[in-house]
Amino acid sequence: MTNIKLVALDMDGTLLNSQSRLSKGNQAALEKAMKAGIYIVPATGRVYSTLPEPVKNLPGVQYVLSSNGAAVYRVGEQSPIYTNFMSREKALEIFHAIEDIDCIKEFYVEGYGYFEQSILQKIDTFHIPEPFRQYYGTQKKTAQDMKSFLYARINGVEKINLPWITTQTRAELLNRLSAIEGIALTSSIAQNIEINKQGAHKGDGLKGLCDVIGLDMSQVMAMGDSGNDLEMIQQAGIGVAMANAEQQIKDAADFITLSNDEDGVGYAIEKYCFGK
Repeated sequence: MTNIKLVALDMDGTLLNSQSRLSKGNQAALEKAMKAGIYIVPATGRVYSTLPEPVKNLPGVQYVLSSNGAAVYRVGEQSPIYTNFMSREKALEIFHAIEDIDCIKEFYVEGYGYFEQSILQKIDTFHIPEPFRQYYGTQKKTAQDMKSFLYARINGVEKINLPWITTQTRAELLNRLSAIEGIALTSSIAQNIEINKQGAHKGDGLKGLCDVIGLDMSQVMAMGDSGNDLEMIQQAGIGVAMANAEQQIKDAADFITLSNDEDGVGYAIEKYCFGK
């Protein structure tokens, strides 16, 4: 038995299966842990408003790490309890550097993802898979003019997401972004680039949450599969990689559990929280 008091869980490729659903096995393990007084904390690159409903509405989930830890929310509240945003000026610098590249550019602000309204006219050209296609025009919001929108963001930007890009577009974006100082580039899937302020990551957000609720990172188990999970895997008392994880995540982890299609989250919870 370990002294785990909080379990931080990446969403896509970790808690959710290949159909982006929460399995009955994982749900049962989460409910068991919460009944035992263990915090279950979704830790996602997603913006807060697009957290899957089965996760957000799971009784007992009190906190969410969103935007790769740049914004930590108490469920049901509109304002984050911990933030690590990039400045308005840095967001504008990034926007100008990649403005002419034909891709979706999402800016995460105040719990929502915003993209330029003109994108809706050619949304089908970006080959967005379901269930993510439904977010555009519903859970995500549009801005008529992104430059003006960003200029008005005096409190900064949580994260910038460049999703559903081709290999060629990705290479060009990385070439331009690598010249910009003070930012961190990660990915949760092969077809995206995620941009945060340097030092803003899931490990930092997790530490910020632990400070708020009075826990030590040694009391945390963190699970993930992709590059944006690396810091929380490294900093948690127990870092767990999924069987389907990238090799760098497996190398950093203390334990490799089953895949996201085999209830790997539930397996690790039983092992480290209940000694089974």
